[in-house]
Amino acid sequence: MPETRLPIITLTTDFGAADHYVGAVKAAILSVSTSISIVDITHEIPQHDIMEAGWILLNSFLVFPSRSVHVAVADPGVGTARRPIVVSARNHLFVGPDNGIFSFLYDSDPPARVHAITATHYMRSQVSNTFHARDIFGPVAAHLARGADAENVGDLIEDFVRLDLPRPIVTPEGLVRATVAHVDRFGNVILNVTQAAISALMARTGAPAIVAMVNGVRVTRLCKTYGEGPGSAPFMLFNSSDFLEIACNQARAVDLLKVRRGDPVDLTMVQQASQ
Repeated sequence: MPETRLPIITLTTDFGAADHYVGAVKAAILSVSTSISIVDITHEIPQHDIMEAGWILLNSFLVFPSRSVHVAVADPGVGTARRPIVVSARNHLFVGPDNGIFSFLYDSDPPARVHAITATHYMRSQVSNTFHARDIFGPVAAHLARGADAENVGDLIEDFVRLDLPRPIVTPEGLVRATVAHVDRFGNVILNVTQAAISALMARTGAPAIVAMVNGVRVTRLCKTYGEGPGSAPFMLFNSSDFLEIACNQARAVDLLKVRRGDPVDLTMVQQASQ
């Protein structure tokens, strides 16, 4: 027998756990259909941190089956002229505000398609000015999960909001000016450079090793696991999402390096990195 599964909706928000907001969004989804599996990615996004919500979503959505629907909300402009949207990208659907929260998805291949949500029959009958997650995003996501076509929620748009995402800069000599993209709860410093990009650069330059310079600290060791790293010094590894990360074995690299999101990190391809 072919496997059957409930349609999936994920939730990524800055709502926290103290209030009724998350439960109300789930109630709005289940009011459309109780045959939906709702997965909480996180509700601990820092308040109003649009870029952080987008990064968390980028690192989680591909683990889910194709055609999953992902609701993402960090929405300081709720109720203003900012539009509610549906994004179709990489065979997944994303529902949330048009405030740049889906910027990491817009360079997908094939290109993402974005629809403004205007079809009121997919929303709750009464839409609050301050709770679009409950009254628009949740119900629309439920209808999409049940099979509604994104084309039916509203017109295709091209003037959607993009955040100015930092991108690695590569010099002809092979120096990479990277950026701290995220610091996780373990204090690991995650850069906006992928393993594929580093491998391609090593192949182009013929240099088999990499050195990172962070706030005057030289990081030379590249490990495969956290347990391989020295207990007192930062080291590099490629994490589970294939981004380059600077970590410490059972310590917080961010405290040793004194960096935060958006800070620069210089990466140099070298013939041999001293350990």
